Amino acid sequence: MKNINELLDITSDLHTDFIYKNFKTIYWKNWILKQKNKYLIVAGDINENIHTLKMSLDDIIDNTTYEKIIICLWNHDLRLNSDDIDNNITNSIEKYEFLINHFHNYREKIHIIDKEDFIIPNTNYIITWITWWYNYTIRNEDRFYLEKYYHANFDKMNFWWIYYNDRMYLKFNEKIKWNEEFAKYLENKLIERLEQIKCNYNNYEIIAISHVKPSRLLEKDSQYYIEYPFEKWEEIIKDWMKWIKLYWLDKIYGNAFFINNNLSKIYERYWVKYAIYGHTHYKGSEEINWIEYITNALGYYGLS
Repeated sequence: MKNINELLDITSDLHTDFIYKNFKTIYWKNWILKQKNKYLIVAGDINENIHTLKMSLDDIIDNTTYEKIIICLWNHDLRLNSDDIDNNITNSIEKYEFLINHFHNYREKIHIIDKEDFIIPNTNYIITWITWWYNYTIRNEDRFYLEKYYHANFDKMNFWWIYYNDRMYLKFNEKIKWNEEFAKYLENKLIERLEQIKCNYNNYEIIAISHVKPSRLLEKDSQYYIEYPFEKWEEIIKDWMKWIKLYWLDKIYGNAFFINNNLSKIYERYWVKYAIYGHTHYKGSEEINWIEYITNALGYYGLS
């Protein structure tokens, strides 16, 4: 059986506004869209404007040779802007539903994995998904000290003077009113899908796509992998204002919006083989408990 590196090209976080504003192209020198394989996965964060999202998909379709482009959606894609009024979209849940219905099978090339699973032809690989949402799965010790001494409010997405942009640009509805409700809703949908795969495709290897980092154990050399023991926290809070930047407390807080550690537990329960993600703008692969985690984000290309 072929390794997925022989079947799939993988990327995420195209953030095409930055590319187009700086007169660059998605496929510049093909260093991110390599076209080695028939299928491309884009694990979220293409563009928050519907018209530019369409332009981005057209760009990839017209300038690459992929048979299928498999995408998922996430926080930037679901942010509200003036473009949404034209489509009678009033909240991010409506936008999510609009996007997966409007762009699934767009030009017979785009497969939105949020809409349905994808079986790679002539293989026993099945690709499934979770968009994921914030559920703040940082360590309990970190959460305790940040909330008690640094006014961290995870649902309002603020820490001291820092506010995360999603707080301003995302809006829920009457049924789903805050981040953790949306996270639980999506986790349940993932479990439903995995149960169906177990029943109908039991001999298939599972590839799971999320946008968010699925395990707290990933990317240990990144700036967001920071953990302090109890003794260090007690030292920090003795002079609580001095140490915010020195000990990267804003990064520990920000970690809550990059990880959903529940995903790795769900993946392990259903014997997922590969987990593809983005969001942290990181590049690398790592095996944890038999699952190979892969990320190959583009990031804010065009700023440099």
